[in-house]
Amino acid sequence: MDLDVVARRLLALNDALRELERPLAADERALAADPVLRAAVERWLQIAIEACIDVADHVVAAEGWPPPESARASFAALASHAKLPGELASKLGDAAGLRNILVHDYVSVDLARLARVVRDDLGDLRAFAAEAAKWMV
Repeated sequence: MDLDVVARRLLALNDALRELERPLAADERALAADPVLRAAVERWLQIAIEACIDVADHVVAAEGWPPPESARASFAALASHAKLPGELASKLGDAAGLRNILVHDYVSVDLARLARVVRDDLGDLRAFAAEAAKWMV
């Protein structure tokens, strides 16, 4: 595993999570009223999730495991090799699905869901960072 690759992604994840802590980032009405805020929140969330996906894919490749067919499968592979708890891998798979919406189906982003994810689900991304940090030792 290239520790620099993982460390750089974890730093990007941390930076994005810090930005998402802004109070208005989890406010559906604020997101609807301010297109710049909405764009920033979508981008920070995309970066945070993408950083997790990149780390997962990197570890899978570094371990020589079969290449996963999706980001969800990358997290499942980590769980099947005891690198992640199964429940966390499942939640991260859901996050990868949201990342796909942000990138590919951006015209139908549900602002209530976006605000709820920022308010309630960033802990899953933080938990992934904590697990990934253990792999770097």
